[in-house]
Amino acid sequence: MTWDWSYVLQILPRLMVGVWYTVLVTFASSAIALILGLLLAILESVSTKVGRAFVRFLLELFRGVPILVLLYFAFYVLPEAGLTFPAMPIGIGVLGIVYAAFCSEVYRGGLITIPAELRDACVALHLSSYVTWRCVLVPLMIKRSIPALLNYVLGLFRTTAFLFAIGVPVLLGEAQEVGTESFRYLEPFTVAGVIYIAMNFPFLYLLSRFKDEHV
Repeated sequence: MTWDWSYVLQILPRLMVGVWYTVLVTFASSAIALILGLLLAILESVSTKVGRAFVRFLLELFRGVPILVLLYFAFYVLPEAGLTFPAMPIGIGVLGIVYAAFCSEVYRGGLITIPAELRDACVALHLSSYVTWRCVLVPLMIKRSIPALLNYVLGLFRTTAFLFAIGVPVLLGEAQEVGTESFRYLEPFTVAGVIYIAMNFPFLYLLSRFKDEHV
């Protein structure tokens, strides 16, 4: 099969639609993952022994079950229980929750690295637990976790390709669809691969910047 530039120009608008959905899913899922992961890390830290065990169970559950299994469960099994959602919210929700479990571990690692003397100082200053968390611990947790969190956001971006399995028109899904329609797969998958690589660069640039700042 020879490369056909006219076919590339013909399918490029369709692939750009896939790029738009990929970016949208990445940003929405990342917002869920980063915020929910932080809340889970705080909840695990301040909970009782039973509460910590429950949070730990949820984290291990979502980190251990393959993403495709969760996507298929939410898309095909939940409707049998009377819970029907569009494919897009399902994809965003599943990716957001799964990566929240990973991000929670990153935040928890950042919390562990905060010196105990800092908490003692907060107690000595008679700061409430709320003020201590909001003004001292959480900002430090986030700052120390940024490089690892960017890695997970990059991983989430790549994982958006899985959403084509439930019909979300992400980039891989659009490449698959236009290839099936024309029985030509060389151009759509090659162009999709190049676009994925190009979209990686902003993440890699930010990651290198944060790593340089923390050296």
